[in-house]
Amino acid sequence: MEEYIQGFVSTSIVKTLLAPLERYKLVRQTQDILTLSSKEKMTNFYQFLKKTISNEGPKGLFRSNLTAIYMWIPQVYAQYVFYQNIKQATYDKDLLSMGLCATLCGITTSIFSYPFDTIRVRQATEIQIPGQKRMYVGFEETRFNIKIESGFFKGLYSGFTVGCLQTLLFAYGIVGLNSLLDGTTPYNQQLAYLGSYALIYPIDSVRRRLQVKSILFQQEASKKQNLWEKLKFNMKEWNFSWGYGGFLAHNVRGIAMLAILEQVNFESLYKETQNQLNQALKY
Repeated sequence: MEEYIQGFVSTSIVKTLLAPLERYKLVRQTQDILTLSSKEKMTNFYQFLKKTISNEGPKGLFRSNLTAIYMWIPQVYAQYVFYQNIKQATYDKDLLSMGLCATLCGITTSIFSYPFDTIRVRQATEIQIPGQKRMYVGFEETRFNIKIESGFFKGLYSGFTVGCLQTLLFAYGIVGLNSLLDGTTPYNQQLAYLGSYALIYPIDSVRRRLQVKSILFQQEASKKQNLWEKLKFNMKEWNFSWGYGGFLAHNVRGIAMLAILEQVNFESLYKETQNQLNQALKY
């Protein structure tokens, strides 16, 4: 369990430092279906920094990060509880079993953490517009408003099935690319991760858009009389460009995380903090 706690602490620190990039990515993935004017939409990171600091202050850059930390708690715990059992039941050295193990671990973890992720996405993508009141302020208020809008499962688990497909393709993408690149470069695992995520990024964008679809959007869609009309309504606002919106920010964040985690000895930091806490508790 100690290694999971170390991973949680180190990842929390690094993700907090890079939280502005994560919020920008989520905004870029979803802003086309939000009720924003052309002046409120953002096309680059500089615009995001300028508008966010102007409307929300510097703390706005880190909006939803606390919920993200909440989300990692069930993620870490679920991995600790289920990973070894899933690995023993499925894992072997062939690609099929390795991908299956990674897929089942990802989906099982997501079952417990997905509502936190939906709350996080709603908070991150709600742009502060001067003169308008926010709906998604605190964790509990956001959860309550989503539940009122769409119901518990329909609201908090919106896009979950798309997320399962994403997990499946991502897992087998990593396993396949890692095997393909094995021996060609010392960074084959990192390249496999980035390459696999590039392939499934549009699917991730679909999932994010499902997580933030407003109740007004859903009501308008429900008025359409047949499947063809519903399909046209959903697709009219979608285009190829949003599919990779924020992709560069995601990669910069991912590379920065790897660089920081490799350079900083978080295990030593964790043990030193634990020793100081133990010393303090003696008195």
